[in-house]
Amino acid sequence: MQNMMIDTVNKADKWAAMSVSERSNVEELKAEISRLKAYVKDLERAADTDPLIPVYNRRAFLRELSRAQSIFDRYNIMTSVLYFDLNDFKAVNDRYGHVVGDDLLISIGRTLQSHIRDCDLVARLGGDEFGVLLFKTDEVLGQDKAESLADLIKEASVKTPRGNISVSTSYGVALVKSGVSPERILSEADADMYRNKRSGSFTGTQAMMSGVN
Repeated sequence: MQNMMIDTVNKADKWAAMSVSERSNVEELKAEISRLKAYVKDLERAADTDPLIPVYNRRAFLRELSRAQSIFDRYNIMTSVLYFDLNDFKAVNDRYGHVVGDDLLISIGRTLQSHIRDCDLVARLGGDEFGVLLFKTDEVLGQDKAESLADLIKEASVKTPRGNISVSTSYGVALVKSGVSPERILSEADADMYRNKRSGSFTGTQAMMSGVN
């Protein structure tokens, strides 16, 4: 404690001994450091964010999935991985154009983002694929949440002169576990999604597109 007080006094003495010009240089240097720190944060944020939708990208999703594995290893806290694949999305681009398709992706991304907790996260994993990490969530709760989000995705629409455009989605769920790569866990959720898509075992596997043809 005494050493800290002496150090503080010494810094005050050094500051008092500086000329006005020297103090100005120090303040400018501090301001420049603050700007550089903010710039680095902006770069990190941009590196983690999808270029079209204000959600995480695949790289950031896998990194956070790895962190969820560490939390599971240390505290045995479960995390569910949800994988969504939009049904017949290519038909939207082909019939209405990529601008409408992009607007629909943005609408779906915002819908997912606004219906999860602050501790959870959403990412765009590919062209028409989304992932969601649900922390402190077991497989049963994960399945329930996936079904709820799938219903919300069907309600997310884009207005066009030819009518409102929307699509349904297929989904899969996997639990975070130890001893495998994050990519493997994501692949398991993807495989579960394809099993559900083929079986048509839940609401959302049937492609639905509203609008005037």
